[in-house]
Amino acid sequence: MTNAELKYLEDALLAINDIDEIVGTPKLFENFINNKAIKFAVERQFEIIGEAIKNFKKINTTIDITYSKEIIGLRNIISHAYDSIDYPKVWAIVINHLPKLEIEIDALIKKFE
Repeated sequence: MTNAELKYLEDALLAINDIDEIVGTPKLFENFINNKAIKFAVERQFEIIGEAIKNFKKINTTIDITYSKEIIGLRNIISHAYDSIDYPKVWAIVINHLPKLEIEIDALIKKFE
């Protein structure tokens, strides 16, 4: 793995950790949906994750990241179709998929070290 690949993975991991910090504990949908600052911050971190995964995939086509197409697709919706963001779906990703993505990316980074 190259330094560029590692940087993209680290960027994605940092953004995942930032989302975790932004939404806080306990993770409540009501806090997310009723707070514009939290929603906007989470959206920005998803843009970073999607862009980092997209750039990683451009360099490395052999390592598959689970749901990479969907991650990049979410980034595109947030960036270009912002008026059609499905916030309950975004929240479901925060709760159900980000913890798994964090584990997957962390394992890839550890292989590099």
